[in-house]
Amino acid sequence: MDAEKKVKRFIEKQNLIEKGDRVLLGLSGGADSVCLFYLLLGLREELGFELRAAHVHHGIRAEAEKDALYVEELCRQEGIRCCIFREDIPAYAAKQGVGEEEAGRILRYADFETCLRLWEEEDSGQDCRPKTPFRYKIATAHHENDQAETVLFQLFRGCGLAGLRGILPARDHIIRPLLCLSRGEIERHLQDRGISWCEDRTNQTEDYSRNKIRRRILSYAEHELNCSAAAHIAKTAEMVREAEHYIRRQTEETYGRIVKEREGLVVFDIPSLQKEDVFLQKQLLLYGLERLSAKRKDIGAVHVEDILKLLEKQGTGGLFLPAGIRVRKYYQKLALFREEGEEAETGGGIGNREKQLSVLLAEERGFLCGKEKPVVETERIDLARGSVKERFGTGEISEIPHCIPQKIYTKWFDYDKIKMPFSVRHPENGDYLTIDGAMNRKSFKRYMIEDKVPASLRSSIWILAADSHVIWVPGGRISAYYKATAQTKTILQVKICREE
Repeated sequence: MDAEKKVKRFIEKQNLIEKGDRVLLGLSGGADSVCLFYLLLGLREELGFELRAAHVHHGIRAEAEKDALYVEELCRQEGIRCCIFREDIPAYAAKQGVGEEEAGRILRYADFETCLRLWEEEDSGQDCRPKTPFRYKIATAHHENDQAETVLFQLFRGCGLAGLRGILPARDHIIRPLLCLSRGEIERHLQDRGISWCEDRTNQTEDYSRNKIRRRILSYAEHELNCSAAAHIAKTAEMVREAEHYIRRQTEETYGRIVKEREGLVVFDIPSLQKEDVFLQKQLLLYGLERLSAKRKDIGAVHVEDILKLLEKQGTGGLFLPAGIRVRKYYQKLALFREEGEEAETGGGIGNREKQLSVLLAEERGFLCGKEKPVVETERIDLARGSVKERFGTGEISEIPHCIPQKIYTKWFDYDKIKMPFSVRHPENGDYLTIDGAMNRKSFKRYMIEDKVPASLRSSIWILAADSHVIWVPGGRISAYYKATAQTKTILQVKICREE
């Protein structure tokens, strides 16, 4: 299949260009971008898009001015509008403390975006605009060999599945229609048509990591191992992309089922997480971290392994990850969040996110906590009244306990055992519960620890207490001493009214 057909088919398969699109080609003057220039010219009318070009003079090579003039003349001959940008890449790299290769990439895409913005402003100023908004895209000339180099570079540097996907056919509004062609196919296409191009001598040096991979590793593999080595690597990258897409869908579905999010908090249910295959566990944790740090530049597999080790520990614990991400384990819950303000800078104290987390955990457990005191309604019920017995459908007092309300915020107590007015308050030192029929006691603090209630939550929980005796922990247990039994004659019904 010739180059035109392969590229057209690739564009359609990947849905890279649609009718009405505005496509800006990054045209360096090299073989790759010149090939894409002519291929897009040939497809422009058939696919119904508009084409323009942009060239960036990097200020590195002596021949750069010659390249800019070549691109300018090429576009003039074909009637394509072209933006020429001039940058001092070495100066920018030194100022920003990055390599020239990275500096060139940053400024190149910034200039492309500027050109797109001007194009969009031009369209918006027209009197007769189309009913459907234009889609503005940047086309780059990355090809199959670039794909292979990228995959090897990512592999050597250390990466996960996302890195092994290589260069994506489309990312946001950036498209790569030449990923289906090899460098050899590109050069043959130009040679067969007598089309010249500019040679970038920096591609022949080994100053950059990618050049070393291209000249030393990939070239050796193609000549000594398999002439289709680059094609096979690119095909593998495509399969990884498909697998990663499937895994992503499974991750998102499971994440929605076992994770709760609220105001910058990501809370995993640990037992549910650990039921999943360890591979999916890692993907879920990475996905949660992505939700907090979209770039995920400083977050890697080592941090996920650290979180998994934390999950194996008993009780509570925490981690401090890059990008200001905090990890907190509260018994059966794992929380990820980015602390804000002073807490994020110092890494100390209980910050706003942890306070929000305490409220979230309390609500999930059914506890009532916070500053707002809940409204309590009480009702006295005399079990000797026939109407009460009829109401619960029984004639025997021994059956009454089976009718005790099961609602989490409505409970029955033995009225006659409450000898003093009870209060609604937060826990205090010395508080205790009666835990069994033998009237054994347990300190409220011990109960909280054994019930795996986070320490940050304990002091804000609302309780009903008569002096130091805890009658009821709304959302939790009630004191055995105050429970309604078959011998109870008068019921005190307590209902917590949670205001909106």
